[in-house]
Amino acid sequence: MLFNSYSFLFLFLPLLLLCWRLASGYGATRLSLVLLLFSVVFYALWGLPFLLLLAVILGMNYAFALALAAPEQAAPASGGIHDEGLIPAEGDLDDIPEGESPLLAKKRKQFCPFRGCSLKRTGAWACSRKGLLTLALILNLLPLLWFKYSWFFAQNLALLMGTEWNFTPPGLPLGISFYTFIQIAWLVSVYRRQVVPQGFSRHALFSACFPYVISGPIVRYEQMGPQLDDLSGSTSEGLAQGFTLFTIGLAKKVLLADGLAVYANAVFNAAEKAFPISGAEAWLGSFCYTFQLYFDFSGYTDMAIGLGLMLGLRLPENFDSPYKATGIVDFWRRWHITLSSWLRDFLYIPLGGNRKGRFMQYRNLFLTMLIGGAWHGAGWTFIIWGALHGAMLSTNHFFRACIKGSLLEKVLATLPMRLFFILFTFMCINLGWVVFRTVSLDGAAAMYGAMFTGPFTAQAAGLTADHVGLSTAGALAAQWLPNNYFQGWLPFALMAISVVLVWAFPNSHELLHGKRDGSRPLLSWRPSAAWATGLACLAFVTLILVSRKATFLYFQF
Repeated sequence: MLFNSYSFLFLFLPLLLLCWRLASGYGATRLSLVLLLFSVVFYALWGLPFLLLLAVILGMNYAFALALAAPEQAAPASGGIHDEGLIPAEGDLDDIPEGESPLLAKKRKQFCPFRGCSLKRTGAWACSRKGLLTLALILNLLPLLWFKYSWFFAQNLALLMGTEWNFTPPGLPLGISFYTFIQIAWLVSVYRRQVVPQGFSRHALFSACFPYVISGPIVRYEQMGPQLDDLSGSTSEGLAQGFTLFTIGLAKKVLLADGLAVYANAVFNAAEKAFPISGAEAWLGSFCYTFQLYFDFSGYTDMAIGLGLMLGLRLPENFDSPYKATGIVDFWRRWHITLSSWLRDFLYIPLGGNRKGRFMQYRNLFLTMLIGGAWHGAGWTFIIWGALHGAMLSTNHFFRACIKGSLLEKVLATLPMRLFFILFTFMCINLGWVVFRTVSLDGAAAMYGAMFTGPFTAQAAGLTADHVGLSTAGALAAQWLPNNYFQGWLPFALMAISVVLVWAFPNSHELLHGKRDGSRPLLSWRPSAAWATGLACLAFVTLILVSRKATFLYFQF
């Protein structure tokens, strides 16, 4: 069940809101159960085996978290005998780790299942907390490696050995990349004693909450835990803002992303099959995919955050007009913000960050993006895309360091130069999306070849263009777009609308909450009749086209 399906829009969501309203008078616990129940149903509808796998992983991680939350140092035993393996008695806060508040220590002990037991006697728990965390992280990554990368490894190993293996790839569980990242962040937070396990049902609710479990945002428990403690019924303002954001996201997905996908797919599929494409068709196809991905991902993000608002939850922002970025560094501060933060905190900084000089910083940036590229999919095209962004990030950081404090930095900060760098960054991102979208290296080579070496016209492609009876626009199309991948005015209208929305309009967050500088855009959202009428019209047009079957691009990652 997708957010952009009739079953979700006309059955699941209304039923959830009704149950949410009925349970609102019975406190946060009852609301938690409602949200957990609907999340389980939502995930189970994709496939019961997927749900069972998720339940096993959550159970395993909760057991690890309980062990990690247990105090490492034991209180002296009665009679003056010091036993490092004993957990101190309840109420004794003398073992508070440095930096931990007494309240946090008390909560940790309340949920510690090993009070009165000896770590040394329990055998399996005798290893250090660091060892436990390492084991937990490995066990979390193993399912991801198996389901997502086993076929890729087997295929490449067979090529290296010059043999053929009949290996059937396992099906990819929905959202496994996202909930694996969420689980790793949670375990690390427990290890650092920033988070205390508060019962398996709480952990299951946090980990499987349906608005974000499929495609993000990648949330942290520190962001969601206090909100789950304080669940309450929907407010009229929350519902209004949530419906607004959900409708905008749905329109982005259905009207723009799915519309552009038709033309992007035509060109990229032709490149994969070595069918002829002209230079103009290759460039237009790449632009169509660049805007398709933008509206697909930002549309999902809007819908997820909008659903959260309807339930009184504030999910972290994940999308901040990334095509307005003035450089690749700026781009990764705006695109998939929660993934960038995760990669920074759990890859870049552990690798050393910028603590060991510039060269090591650039190496760490490159490795982080290389792994980030591989996370998006099991294929050389994703790895190359990650390497490209790693190289561009390192180059961007190097350039910024070289001009820092100089006159050139002030010159480059002027408006004309900023506009130039926005365009330059967009073109770099567009070229990167080409290899990201193609399925094979041959397909990527065909696309890049057509974009830079042509053929650029029908004559250059060996085709005879018949311009008799065509208008000026028709003659140009026949000359530069000889394969009919772009027919009529619709693809050009969609791209023109995309350009206006991407660069001339405020983003969804700015519409609802204002800009970073505190100002509010001209089209700022208000609970007014004009906004309600506009949204109703937008929703009506969108719902007519919802029946087209299209999934979200990030689901496959």
